[in-house]
Amino acid sequence: MKPTFLKIAANTLLIAGFYMTAQAQKLKDVQEVSVTAPANIKIDGRNTEWNDTFQAENKRTGIFYTMSNDDKNLYLVIKSTDLTTNAKILAGGITLAINTEGKKKEKESITLTYPLISRPTQGGGQGGRRQMGVIMNGGGRGSQTPEQRDSAMAVMQKRQLGQVKEIKISGFKKTTDTLISVYNDLGIKAFSSIGNDKAFFYELAIPFEELGISKDAPKEFAYNVKLNGLQLQGLDGGEGGRGGFGGNRGGGGNFGSRSSGIDYQALTSPTDFWGKYTIK
Repeated sequence: MKPTFLKIAANTLLIAGFYMTAQAQKLKDVQEVSVTAPANIKIDGRNTEWNDTFQAENKRTGIFYTMSNDDKNLYLVIKSTDLTTNAKILAGGITLAINTEGKKKEKESITLTYPLISRPTQGGGQGGRRQMGVIMNGGGRGSQTPEQRDSAMAVMQKRQLGQVKEIKISGFKKTTDTLISVYNDLGIKAFSSIGNDKAFFYELAIPFEELGISKDAPKEFAYNVKLNGLQLQGLDGGEGGRGGFGGNRGGGGNFGSRSSGIDYQALTSPTDFWGKYTIK
């Protein structure tokens, strides 16, 4: 009995050690290696195939992500667990830019933006103020606890994602359209969701032929991931239209309700990063 017990204890400690070592390893800020995508991928906004494991955690944008490929498609998966980052993504979408010449220049890149949330007119006045209020407070009314606020925000975001019907594109090889359905016949697939843990998860697939690249002749390309944020112009109040909303007391970070938990400056400031990838 003793040898068996000692063997089990040793194995348990060994497994725990491996786990603690893995946990202690910090993810790269930008992915550095090419990755073969999991088999039988289904673009459904679920984290199933990816096992909640990512290649990088980008501090500038506040997201976890992995770029990968199989024989026919390039894939991008993104996860965010931060309240402000989630709101920022829902406010302006994520734009992926791919420069097949390896240049870090968005102007010369193929671009795709998703999700696209339909919102009230953003020209300022009451429409803009109402839009900001919904984003900042999760659609809730009256006094809310942080837990109630976060739950209300998650419910609102799930409802918004369920209404997304289009993907914005530019520079693709087989179409000149700038807006395509999420149910398009081009093989471009995008889907995202808000989980029960209130985390945002995003899956994207783009066929190589739409990018003008091939696995048979792989070459390094540059990519940019941008969280566009909320772009409101002309909100009454001057100073770029920002001063009149929600009682800015003292300027700086949080606008609107002080209990919203959302950083206004972060919400309205685009953040991005560049990386490079070679088809595996």
